[in-house]
Amino acid sequence: MARDRKDLGARKFVRVDLYKPGFLIPAPDAPWIECYILDISENGACLDVGDLAVPKMFGLSLTAGGEVRRLCTLIWRRGELVGVRFISARELRKGVAPAGEPDTASRKTHA
Repeated sequence: MARDRKDLGARKFVRVDLYKPGFLIPAPDAPWIECYILDISENGACLDVGDLAVPKMFGLSLTAGGEVRRLCTLIWRRGELVGVRFISARELRKGVAPAGEPDTASRKTHA
């Protein structure tokens, strides 16, 4: 269910609760690792990755067959949850790399 922007503080993009399996792709030839996509927006997602080490940049498959994939950069981590931003093809072509360290400030949990 989409949440209204006024309920999300200063968020720029409406997030949609998803609660479905996804697959983290740590490198092009690496095995896919199952994760859980908690919510998603036009710009990024919140993933439950357990205690998995997550690289700064990685692929995310939204489907088991890999039909829908996104390139992601790690923005923050809080325990088993990570926040990612989707990287556009334009950013990738321009060589825009993830900037800074992941944010460690508190974040509202999904209840």
